[in-house]
Amino acid sequence: MNDMDAYKDIFLSESAEFIQAITGGLLDLEESPHDLGPVEVIFRGAHSLKGMSATMGYESTADLTHKMEGLMDRVRKRARVVDTALIDLMLEAVDTVKALIAEESQGSVQTDVSGLVARLAAMAGADSAEPVDQDASEAADGVRTYAVTVTLEGGCVLKAVRAYMVMKRLSHMGTVIDTVPSAREIEDERFDRDFTVTVATMGTVADIEKAVTDVSEVEHATVDECTIAVAEEFGDERSAVTSRPSGRRTEIPKLSETQTVRIAMGHLDTMVDLVGELVILRSRLDRIARSVDSRELSDTVEELHRISAELQYEVMDTRMVPVGNIFNRFPRMVRDLAHDLGKNLTFRMEGLDIELDRTVLDEIGDPIVHLLRNSVDHGIEPPDQREAAGKPAKGTVTLAARRERDMVRISVCDDGNGMDVERVWDKACSLGMAHAADRDSYHDDDILLFTCAPGFSTTEQATRVSGRGVGMDAVKGKIEHLGGSLAIHSSEGVGTEVELSLPLTLAIIQALLVSTCGQTFALPLGSVDEVLDPNEATIDTIDGAPVLILRDGDVVPLLRLDTLLGLSDENTGMPSGDEHVVLVQYGAGVRRGLVVEGLQGRTEVVIKPLASLFRDVHGVSGATVLGDGRVALILDPRTIF
Repeated sequence: MNDMDAYKDIFLSESAEFIQAITGGLLDLEESPHDLGPVEVIFRGAHSLKGMSATMGYESTADLTHKMEGLMDRVRKRARVVDTALIDLMLEAVDTVKALIAEESQGSVQTDVSGLVARLAAMAGADSAEPVDQDASEAADGVRTYAVTVTLEGGCVLKAVRAYMVMKRLSHMGTVIDTVPSAREIEDERFDRDFTVTVATMGTVADIEKAVTDVSEVEHATVDECTIAVAEEFGDERSAVTSRPSGRRTEIPKLSETQTVRIAMGHLDTMVDLVGELVILRSRLDRIARSVDSRELSDTVEELHRISAELQYEVMDTRMVPVGNIFNRFPRMVRDLAHDLGKNLTFRMEGLDIELDRTVLDEIGDPIVHLLRNSVDHGIEPPDQREAAGKPAKGTVTLAARRERDMVRISVCDDGNGMDVERVWDKACSLGMAHAADRDSYHDDDILLFTCAPGFSTTEQATRVSGRGVGMDAVKGKIEHLGGSLAIHSSEGVGTEVELSLPLTLAIIQALLVSTCGQTFALPLGSVDEVLDPNEATIDTIDGAPVLILRDGDVVPLLRLDTLLGLSDENTGMPSGDEHVVLVQYGAGVRRGLVVEGLQGRTEVVIKPLASLFRDVHGVSGATVLGDGRVALILDPRTIF
């Protein structure tokens, strides 16, 4: 076994992060070809990958990333312009790096990179086929070194933050080589108002002064050119910056840096299962404490409640991951797809910091891919058609996430040609999914959901990307399997939005316990709008069917839980005096009144999946174990009505 094999998992994890950073940098650079910020991200990502690969003994990966580094070194020195050819070649190199890492980590290389390496070297130019090392490269070919002395305003409160912002801006212009005082002292605010940053850059003195003084609470900046002696050997301690003895490049300090460890998802899954069992045990102790007259036991159970609740929160929080972790893989896909289809568009992402349970996040990648493909292929029109319709030639596709109560809503929106509702309706009628005479009883959004039926498509000519009538049914099925819902909104000629509503977590939820016919059921609290006393609720009938008239004037159907579950033949829907009405909301604002015999309070329930034999049962999404050991089914508002 290779001595480095023990570090393989760490290498694979970290290399994936660098590859993502390089890809994002290339896409940013394509949008802003004159911005040096993305260039630095790409260059340092390639440089890090080169060093890591060489350490692991992955020679092919190290060679390829070395050439990528060389090409980006030319770009950062303004010796090579950024154009589509460069972006395409670098993205091809990124794809090849991913393939090489997969192969070399398995001990066998099948991919021939010689041609790609030669093309990278040729694009960089013969004089850059062997790029100089990272530290040494800063003092070559027109790069000058400056000592930038910054003075903060006297009333500045967050000095470390302002210093960090200054160094971040300078790093976008070149490379921060050193700081006085040290980076650690600056981070700890162990300085008065002044600090000095040594930076190697091709920018002018005026550029540097403007970049620094644009930072809030900077009083003034003094920029002096200085000399830097670069050692021939990489990392040679004989390098000197001005008169300082050490020429080591100082990293920009990371504010509030914390230590982290990588934990396998399997361990977190086990912890969640154990916490779930603890929640069940806690409920049993609650029941026992209520039946036994013991102050000591009651106090102990109360303390257990507090500790277990904190433990549960912490464990669940470790599974929460920003949606940006999966969203960041989509810009490259959208960019390549748009190029293939001749579409001109801008791709935007919003709400990247919104968090979802890792289990949910892992499952939504494929549905989002399909929705983005539909937006680019069927939604966004070709530039000439958009201009003819009075639109900007460049379309926009937006992927956004936002938090609402205990749900996360993810939407894919485009400003394309929209969907023809009547065409969808005619197709649905021709397939026998609806009757033409019932058109007035359907809302436009309900009609658009017909596109999620298996095999449904209004596209006469299938394309390579989509249009074969498959996909939306799988998207809807996946989202509903996760306990979520899908809604479609569209205006012809304006655009389309597909909205996915997803639960924050699939493990432990708040629920309202209701009973009927002697059985107890759990209703997810996120779907409960209100609980009404039938004596106070306004109930009427329309065409013989009972309805609930709400305070806002809305009229919603009223149904009995026992009838819906087949536990009773009662079909009047009318509640008796001792029953309750639960106002349930699900999907895209759909509301129903649910008549139940009794309420048993609110509690946390651990979701247990049903056996495969029962997974297709409508109205039920899982089961849970109550504190007294009984099993209660968890109702699914999306399918029960």
